Amino acid sequence: RCPRPSEAIFGILRELGGPGGRSVSLPQALQVLGARGFTPGQVSEALAEYEGLNVLQVNPSRSRVTFV
Repeated sequence: RCPRPSEAIFGILRELGGPGGRSVSLPQALQVLGARGFTPGQVSEALAEYEGLNVLQVNPSRSRVTFV
C-alpha cells in the first residue's frame, strides 16, 4: 500500500537519523525530501502532525529534528 505523505516523510526522517539516531539536520532532511518529490508544505504538515503526537520535536530555530 502507498503510505500517506506524512508517514513516508517520517520514515525517511528515521532513515536519515540512522540506527539509534536521535536527531537529524532539518535543512539536510528538506533537501533529501525535496529530491524525493515532497513539497515544503507536506513536510511542514508531517512535522506538525508528529510533533502533536509527541514523536518528534523541531527546535525553535527549525534547524534540527529530534526524535522523542
